[in-house]
Amino acid sequence: MTNARERSWEEMELAAAKMFSVWVGGFELEWAKEAWGHLYAAGLVGGETILEATAGRLRLVTLARIYQEFCGLAWDEHPETPLDYLAENLEIDPLALGILAAAGQADKFDDAMNEYELREAALSAVTDGQRSEIFQCLKAAYGNDVQIYTRLWHTRCAVAEKDSQDEEFAVTSANGAALDYVIHGFHKD
Repeated sequence: MTNARERSWEEMELAAAKMFSVWVGGFELEWAKEAWGHLYAAGLVGGETILEATAGRLRLVTLARIYQEFCGLAWDEHPETPLDYLAENLEIDPLALGILAAAGQADKFDDAMNEYELREAALSAVTDGQRSEIFQCLKAAYGNDVQIYTRLWHTRCAVAEKDSQDEEFAVTSANGAALDYVIHGFHKD
């Protein structure tokens, strides 16, 4: 018998498998499941209202964006997946998305010329607004920002691989940029 946390992940797993597919044989989906479990424990993945449920589903999109940006900084691997593609297998209520986005950065909507661009801007506004709470949740779960970095770094290959252990804290601009990204709460600036 599965518990509520496992059921929550099972509902998201198909969408997550599509979102977290940067590496062949990588461990990013395993990390996504683990991170989702931490978000679940913090009460950030569901809810009674359509707004809460939509915000919860969008946190999976936020995790995917965070992971893809980390990959870009750490390993120069830039999936640059459109947000609409990341969210397409989730049941995102458009009205709830609009309400959640309205609380975000209003300037994100200035250049939207059509419905697709407006949806992308709304998804961006909501997921950008969720970064801090996700960072705080993962920091509490992993212990500190360096532990978050370490866990993300080891999604590319098996922790047991010798090369992976030697490179994690090698002084490189890529490692520095990726660590800085995590330390600053998943913000590039």
